[in-house]
Amino acid sequence: MDKFQDIEEKIDKFLETLPCQSAMPFPPIKVESKNPYYVTLLLNAFASSADSEIQAITQYIYHSKTISNNTISKALMCIALIEMHHLDALSELITMLGGKPFYENSNKNFWMTGNIAYIDKNIIYEKEHSYSEGSKENSRDKLEADIDGERNAINGYNRLLKTIQDKYIEKIIIKIISDEQTHIKIFKNLIEKYL
Repeated sequence: MDKFQDIEEKIDKFLETLPCQSAMPFPPIKVESKNPYYVTLLLNAFASSADSEIQAITQYIYHSKTISNNTISKALMCIALIEMHHLDALSELITMLGGKPFYENSNKNFWMTGNIAYIDKNIIYEKEHSYSEGSKENSRDKLEADIDGERNAINGYNRLLKTIQDKYIEKIIIKIISDEQTHIKIFKNLIEKYL
């Protein structure tokens, strides 16, 4: 039997089982019509170097691998998978709207890793920090940076809702915002319980 048969359906079912998202189902990915202007707007949420889906994915994976608490680490990986789902949805929308899902923002600047909240880099290069890599303070700083990123992403998606007049895209953005709000709650709960 071909293990890749019905792979898209299997992945969709897997994503639906992940506990780190809102209860709102993911709407069908479609658009009313092609629109190059909407492509430009969505590129910022897709792959801007700050507060985009690709930035969130890479930051959460990095934080997952550098936080010693296993529960927090696994939660970050779960959230990164949901962000990958968002990235995939935006990629499909960009293509349906007539664009290409390049890893660049609306100004044609390619995505760069400079805005990832490494936190640990400060410890390595700046001796004045009183906490060490893997400490509770270090982990708290990472999760607080993740909360800030989610808030910024929500603000960006709310701006998109004011500009984009496509009922299908609007539903997807509302779902993404709902997921991002859930991520903030998860991060706050992790800080409260473990840090």
